[in-house]
Amino acid sequence: MTRHAAVSWIQQCRQEGHPFGACLRRAACLEWQGRCYSARTLEEWYYAHQAHGFAGLEGRPRSDCGRRRALAPELAQAIVELRKTHPGLTVTALLARLRAQGVLEAGGGCSRSTVYRFLHQQGLDPQRLRALSNEVGGPTKAWETAAPNALWMADVMDGPTLKAEGKGPAQRTWLVATLDDHSRLCPHAQFYPHQKLTALLDCLRQSFSRRGLPEALYTDQGKIFTGSQLKLVCANLGIRLLHAKPYAAWSKGKIERFFRTLQEGFLSELKFEPAHELEQLNGRLWDWLETRYHPRVHSALEGQSPRQRFAAGHLRPLPENWRALFCERLSRRVRLDATVSLESQLWEVPVHLRGRQVELRRDPFEPSRIEVWCQGSLCGLASRCDKTLNAQFSSNNYEARRR
Repeated sequence: MTRHAAVSWIQQCRQEGHPFGACLRRAACLEWQGRCYSARTLEEWYYAHQAHGFAGLEGRPRSDCGRRRALAPELAQAIVELRKTHPGLTVTALLARLRAQGVLEAGGGCSRSTVYRFLHQQGLDPQRLRALSNEVGGPTKAWETAAPNALWMADVMDGPTLKAEGKGPAQRTWLVATLDDHSRLCPHAQFYPHQKLTALLDCLRQSFSRRGLPEALYTDQGKIFTGSQLKLVCANLGIRLLHAKPYAAWSKGKIERFFRTLQEGFLSELKFEPAHELEQLNGRLWDWLETRYHPRVHSALEGQSPRQRFAAGHLRPLPENWRALFCERLSRRVRLDATVSLESQLWEVPVHLRGRQVELRRDPFEPSRIEVWCQGSLCGLASRCDKTLNAQFSSNNYEARRR
């Protein structure tokens, strides 16, 4: 499609009456999918399209495609054996070792890119080897942190489907929960009508306000756990964000066991007395946590309950502005009409920021409130752009209206 776009541009240029040579030179100064091409290359594409149509622009495969051209069989075998014996060697170190062994001539032989391609074809590239090294069969040793709030786990579980009384539509739910590794206490758990990032952030915000800050947060590789906003929140609060290896469910065994306890206890009771609304469901959940789960002796806590073991620790204090640290931060350049684009919507910002780079801070729990920051200072709040209303004002009183 890159070649077709370039040829179409040249044809349009010629239709406007420009000389063919000038069209080629102008096209050579433009970028096509991030690359520039010489006028000679563009001319070859043009005539190939003239002769064969779109099919003439398709690249022809090499006659020796898929066959090694720079590696002798003896050298290829030596590379494979050395890579299997020492998988941690870089390609540069591997070539140096082959030269030291006399397998490869000093100052000659093959290039690093050739060896890279060969190793990839053989399944011996670094990415493949790293993936194989992570394929362990299961847990090795049982472990536990030494104190409360040293490590929390967070995860999402499918919740019950709520059927409203009458003929209303059914509503799916998801449970977002945090669990303290040392005490098995649940700082907060809540059912949500979705499993988006805002649900996770709301659960964390309530967990922090009730039980303080953990030193580390352990999650899986889900999309909401690996995004930039969660990383920013944890970094601002001094929390190390850790992720489990893919397909290593046993590494989150404690919170998985908590979910099983919740399913066998709380969710099984809902079959006899189902909840019809989300607020009712969460109210019952919180009552079950405080009256049934937290005060009950846990089999893995040496005769203690989660509440007793958590109480023996110390809480990490929250900074004064900790709620503001949950805001999403987005960089934008202000247009000359004092607007910025955010998710295909225009927002107006203070007029004196026209042409400047600003940072928008949006509260995920109040998305209509967007703070505008420039060079570390709060400059005001953004407001939705109303083009119809703006048409009723002249440019002379624009700044007065913005104030």
